[in-house]
Amino acid sequence: MRSAWTVLVVACVGASFAQEPLPITRVVLFRSGVGYIERVGQISGDRTLVMSMRESQMNDLLKSLVLVDFDGGQILPVQYTPRDPLARTLSAFAINIGDNPSLATLLNRLRGAPVELRTAGETIEGIVLSIETRKVPANETVVEQEFVNLMSKDGIRSVAISAVRSLRVRDERLQKELQDALNALGTGLDTTRKTVELRFRGHGTRRVLVGYLTEMPVWKMTYRLVLREGEALLQGWAIVENTTDEDWRNVRVELVSGNPVSFVQNLYEPVYVERPRVDAQVQAREAQAPKTDLPEALLRHGMPAVPELGGVAGAPLRLRDAEAALRESILEMARGQERGVLFDYRIEQPVTVLRQQSAMLPVVNRPVQAELVSLYNFATHPTHPFFGVKLTNTTELTLMEGPVTVYLNGSYGGDAQLRALEPKNDQVLTFALDLGVEVTRLFKPTPSQLVLARIVKGVLEQQFRLQREHVYQLRNRDSKARVVLIEQPREDDWQLVEPQNAETLIGNHYRFRVELAPLQEQTFRVVEQKVERRTYALLKAEKSELMLLLENYSLSEALRQALTTILERRREIGNLSAAIQAHEAKIKAISDDQARIRENMKVIDRNSALYREYMQKLAQQERELEQTRADIQRLSDQKARLQRELEEYIAQLDV
Repeated sequence: MRSAWTVLVVACVGASFAQEPLPITRVVLFRSGVGYIERVGQISGDRTLVMSMRESQMNDLLKSLVLVDFDGGQILPVQYTPRDPLARTLSAFAINIGDNPSLATLLNRLRGAPVELRTAGETIEGIVLSIETRKVPANETVVEQEFVNLMSKDGIRSVAISAVRSLRVRDERLQKELQDALNALGTGLDTTRKTVELRFRGHGTRRVLVGYLTEMPVWKMTYRLVLREGEALLQGWAIVENTTDEDWRNVRVELVSGNPVSFVQNLYEPVYVERPRVDAQVQAREAQAPKTDLPEALLRHGMPAVPELGGVAGAPLRLRDAEAALRESILEMARGQERGVLFDYRIEQPVTVLRQQSAMLPVVNRPVQAELVSLYNFATHPTHPFFGVKLTNTTELTLMEGPVTVYLNGSYGGDAQLRALEPKNDQVLTFALDLGVEVTRLFKPTPSQLVLARIVKGVLEQQFRLQREHVYQLRNRDSKARVVLIEQPREDDWQLVEPQNAETLIGNHYRFRVELAPLQEQTFRVVEQKVERRTYALLKAEKSELMLLLENYSLSEALRQALTTILERRREIGNLSAAIQAHEAKIKAISDDQARIRENMKVIDRNSALYREYMQKLAQQERELEQTRADIQRLSDQKARLQRELEEYIAQLDV
């Protein structure tokens, strides 16, 4: 048995069959703006089905059509009429009107053609010779005006273009070209439907399938949660819109969650590659052809390549039972992809939704586990918690996000918002402010406590324990008991001390459970702590920092003695540094005085008493400089020795 299939997948809103339409049997709606429509029916012998659709839908059709002949037939190539880019089409005519030419430009393009011009006073026939611009007087000024020059039977006639009332091309071929260009321009505005021929070849009666994706509104979920003492009923409705031009009558509907990738690529309009122009003489001289880089394929918005069959949201084509037929009838094979994390709702009963109509489809209607709670979060409301329900998904369905209307004890309770909830998981839905419970929150930070201090390899390390306490004072004014869930912000560095365990972690919050009896007051404490580490390089630490460390009463005696020794040795080194600086200042003062004396000696008599006095003073200062430099060297050596001893002392410390 031979069968054939061809793939291209989906997106033709309102597609219809002009001849022998196949009934719509299945609709799968996704949350990415597309829907899969499947048609299954019977044909006999060789048959052509004509699908009619708007031109704007052609790109999606070419990307996503699926055809299957189950009973030994073969699918022939799908045929349709392509559309050239309008600018390219217009440029192909003898008279190019693609750039919206003015009358002067149009006449310039008709040079050499016979035309007939009509002005207000006469009709002029001739061959267009040229277009020129002249300066003419107008209202005591000079303006530029365009003229067309015609070669008429009486000679060259010049006519102001502004005076031309009508133009006719007398050459029938050129006149037809102009008319055809106008027709092509009008076609670009055409919004009528286009036809696509689906051709099947075979013998006898056969079952065939046509599937495609179509742009569709995103389906939505709404819920009703009915709460009574000891029981809860969850009802979920899916809102779907049939925006196509056909009725969906008794079709199977599936609703798929998740957000599969979907995009539009221009496949309908032909794409031309700009080829390089080559000089014929150069080409004749050169043996090899020119090289050029071809432009990359243009994808709208830079989207990825067209997905494989099943890859567009993993469209559930249900073609497993036709695998043998597909293998034999397909002209080219394609790989399937897993659906991944998608989840679908299969509506068991056939559904009817008329064209351009919407419907609410019941997808969930069963008891669920629910507990009434009050949820307190200081950032949401500092005084009252919100009344809510802790909903556990005891169904086998993944509940999609959507609004929830809560009915409590036979009356309207409020509205809530459900986030996507997988089976066996729970979620708290809040729907009203609980005025029956008041909460006061107090924050109590405590002083830091030193828990560790040590010196290792010249570094003093201290570890402090910081603690903070949140006190919640709860008061139940109601005659009914409450379960209050307290949400406490959680920071990574802080560890929970009391209570030892939270009920659960929700994002960056702890959630604690407090059971509050009727008309009861209760205090709930949340204690957190963290350890802070501080380090000091003892050789580089400021003296003030070390003095402050010595004031810490919790230091051990060994640490206190080590810090004291370090401070004393650093003080000695500091004294030597000060002495060295004083000697260096003395050298500078003597050098400055010597410079002054030498300047004075330049202008006095060498045989004078003052000159001899200056010479004696300079000699004395030189002796002082020599002694001072020796003192600096001695102090520097002493300082270096003390510095080495300090470094060795600190390096050996392990306290």
